[in-house]
Amino acid sequence: MAKIKKERQNYTNIPTSSMSDIAFLLLLFFMVSTVFVQEKQFWVEREAWPLAESIERIPRNHTTTIYVMRDETILIDDIPTRIDTEEDVFVSDTLIKKRNDDPDLVVCFRTHRETKYGAMSDVMRQLQAANTLLVAFETQRRQQ
Repeated sequence: MAKIKKERQNYTNIPTSSMSDIAFLLLLFFMVSTVFVQEKQFWVEREAWPLAESIERIPRNHTTTIYVMRDETILIDDIPTRIDTEEDVFVSDTLIKKRNDDPDLVVCFRTHRETKYGAMSDVMRQLQAANTLLVAFETQRRQQ
């Protein structure tokens, strides 16, 4: 019977006794050499937001409502109007007529939450051109 000899495997030992010392020294080096920069604040603190002191109900017989929809359709008292160019101004013409009929006119301005600001800005410029400076911005209460 033949004897089978097992080959002897050579194991190499890596000394790990100083590994923790090296890791601690690296950590200490990075902590000491790091420069901390104070970040700039790009948002408004929640406590700094203005709060309404009182809520007034506006009598509806002296109001007109402008609603700017998500697709930038403009409704004045549920009648669709538009702003195309400087010569083709329908919003200010409508508001001038309403202001002549009622000098105490209050414009209630509301928009869809996903409406682009450009459409709202155009309507606000038309409000200034029509000299209807008494504007109430309407919001909905947040559902909780």
